[in-house]
Amino acid sequence: MAGRRKQNLGSLRSCSLVAMLLCLLASCLAPDIDDWPDTIPSKRLFIAAYAADEENQGLQSQTEYLEWTLVFYQGNLTYQSGWADISSNLFPAPSAQQRDALLAKLRELGVAIGSEWSRHNDIRQIDSRMLSLWGSTIQLAPDFETQRETVELIAEDVELLLNGRLDKGEILETRYATLLGVDLIEGF
Repeated sequence: MAGRRKQNLGSLRSCSLVAMLLCLLASCLAPDIDDWPDTIPSKRLFIAAYAADEENQGLQSQTEYLEWTLVFYQGNLTYQSGWADISSNLFPAPSAQQRDALLAKLRELGVAIGSEWSRHNDIRQIDSRMLSLWGSTIQLAPDFETQRETVELIAEDVELLLNGRLDKGEILETRYATLLGVDLIEGF
């Protein structure tokens, strides 16, 4: 009997240790919303987006929404790169003005996509497949001008999607390859 108690106690300690390690690991995986980077749009902007979204508030806490927003911009173990990586991997622009204009458009597009993607899975219109496609399409563009055109096209599609005038099912590799006149499928 005493041997069985020791064995049970040992199992309980092992389970407690595993649970504690899992909690520690989980805390390392969740982004720290109190340490909001200056390199991405203001946390206040996303707090306002969350506050205006009563439907999402019923499904997701503000903290969870902001954590997913940070994942969108910075990536995590599951999503290795974030939107900030896309903005840092642009072709050299013909002029500083053109580069600044594209960076501004990418910032604006990032806010639109990130605000929607960070919502609860049951109601968001933008999913991870689309993020992957859009990120890859921008990065696979062969030159600055094609990257600029790609960002413009994605921005139009995001607006159409969020306004209900474009179906999620239409967001495909072939759409961008055809509209941009480049072979994107080979790069996937």
